Amino acid sequence: MNSRQFIYLLFLAELILSGFWYTGSAVTAMFLLTAGVAGCQVVLARQTYQVYAMSTLMLVYLLWLFVAGFYSAVPETALMTLAILAGLPVMYLFATNTSTFAETWRYLRTLLFLLGVVFALLAIWQVIHHVDYGYAQGPFQDRNVFAALMNLLWFPAAFVLLTVENSRYHLKRIAIGAALFIISTVLFATTSRGGIAAWLLLLPVFLWAAYCNRESRKRIVILVLMTVAAYLCSAMLLNASIADRTFQFSHDPSTSARLLLWQSGMKMLLAHPVIGSGWGTFVNYYPAYRLPLENSTAGFFAHNDYLQLAIEGGVPALLLQIGILYAVCIQLKRSLRQAADLAIFESVALLLGVLALFIHALVNFIFYLAFMNILAGLYLARAAQLTDKAQLWHVFNTNKINPFLKNLFVGFIVLLILLPYGAHVLGGAINKQRNVAIENLVSDQFSAYKLAELITLIQPQERISQETILQTAELALADAAFMRTLGADAYSRLLEQTLQRFDSVRALNANDAETGVREARILIRHHAAFDAGFAYRKAHQILNQSLKADPYHIDAIITLSRLQLAEGHAAEALQTLQNASTYIFVQRNRQLVRVELLRQLAAPEAMPELDAIEKELRKLRLGSETGRALILPDSYYPEIDAELNAIAYQIQHKTR
Repeated sequence: MNSRQFIYLLFLAELILSGFWYTGSAVTAMFLLTAGVAGCQVVLARQTYQVYAMSTLMLVYLLWLFVAGFYSAVPETALMTLAILAGLPVMYLFATNTSTFAETWRYLRTLLFLLGVVFALLAIWQVIHHVDYGYAQGPFQDRNVFAALMNLLWFPAAFVLLTVENSRYHLKRIAIGAALFIISTVLFATTSRGGIAAWLLLLPVFLWAAYCNRESRKRIVILVLMTVAAYLCSAMLLNASIADRTFQFSHDPSTSARLLLWQSGMKMLLAHPVIGSGWGTFVNYYPAYRLPLENSTAGFFAHNDYLQLAIEGGVPALLLQIGILYAVCIQLKRSLRQAADLAIFESVALLLGVLALFIHALVNFIFYLAFMNILAGLYLARAAQLTDKAQLWHVFNTNKINPFLKNLFVGFIVLLILLPYGAHVLGGAINKQRNVAIENLVSDQFSAYKLAELITLIQPQERISQETILQTAELALADAAFMRTLGADAYSRLLEQTLQRFDSVRALNANDAETGVREARILIRHHAAFDAGFAYRKAHQILNQSLKADPYHIDAIITLSRLQLAEGHAAEALQTLQNASTYIFVQRNRQLVRVELLRQLAAPEAMPELDAIEKELRKLRLGSETGRALILPDSYYPEIDAELNAIAYQIQHKTR
């Protein structure tokens, strides 16, 4: 491997690893932009563009990603999600137009294989030591995602095992066989019904291709026996078997939640059928369509990528995704006819890995993870190189353009695309607790807080920097002594600027309910600073908008009740809470409503017991909110209900 190949391989490795960073889509975007610029330079330097079967489709898909993102009502979220989805078309176009990709593929394939083994060993450790729920989920928060990754790696790894050359001591084949055995075991240990079903559906196709290839035919039995042994190992040694999962889908909570999600999703699609709601905005709009019985998911994903792509990118996005799936199937069908050829057999393995993702995407979120798109793009690019002959399209000769003007134009375009992602990276870097201090409001020194102000001046949609400023203002406005030192004018100015900033942040985030609650609380607390009734009227308006966006937002409901109480409408405030208790299904939130209800019934007497219960409940972050396991004793909620019943009995007897 020469230095050029090493740099290329290192770049691809860093790009792929960046895709595993859940909150690092801005970093992935920068890598993808680098790949795009480098690919364009290669094309312009040789003045030819290499076109394969899917090249035009990928280019149209990429353009639509930008179109749908541009019209989003939540611009920052759309940009970050665009960076996730763009991995598929960008990497396909980049890899098919750089000859170094073919030269380094063997090394990249080995790195991916080793990464899969490391993740698989981590998953085995999770199962043995009962980490969280004891699922095999590797570095992810969802075992289905991990099963999809194992599928993506399994087919190319099985190809390597079946076609590896004989060596004197067979060590290489033994090492590859052991690694594939580990990956197979962990695939079964995920007990992901969607992932394992996709693998089972495509396994006969892979075995047929292996049978057609003379080199691998005699090793098929070894592969089958090893796979059976892997299943037995998972079932007997790890106690993880797909047979333990229920297949009576009518009684399965997971299936029920998906069906409810899809019902709401269809209504969302009908609301934005052409251009979509914007990439990544499912979470913003879903609460308004959420059915009361669906309370087990975080509401980030539709658990059907085709439906979610249609919701966020309109019907054109769905048609383009289906078009890519169709192109994969056509290329697979063509490759199967020539599977006797070793290169074509490898193409079959790569296409099956990608096809497993498309199948699994029917019941889960697969393509909303950056690394899935990046790997799928690279797989399809390599399959194209192995099976297709590129058509050469001549491009405009840029040598006739003044070099200075050319570089200036390219630099401007790159800066234009890079600016929002760079702002997000900077915003994340300064989003530290130490940067949220009221002293920053009066300090003349340039600090992270000042940088946040500068970022929001250039990029108002950058949410993290906006949060740094808003949290600082909230602390200051809550500190009466500090505000007295600033003076009345500074207080009025800060209050006005903070409310304006809250309004702009809500507008850029589809009226985020949590942001609305925070603004309403400031208005209620500082109502005396405004003309008669203005603060309460605006707080009502904001809370009504928040509850329209998310009817189940517990803090919006409680804040509305407190606002009604502050206005002197005690009976209306109690009615708001009583109504909420009939349609709030999440137990923690239902208990929070009851705490507030009892607090208002007990007023003006303060009850520290209720404050303690609320503090305890507020500590809980549900698994649907964090993506991490929340394991509580079976008696946890019943004990709190018993405490609340005792307090209710006490209040009832005092009021007689």
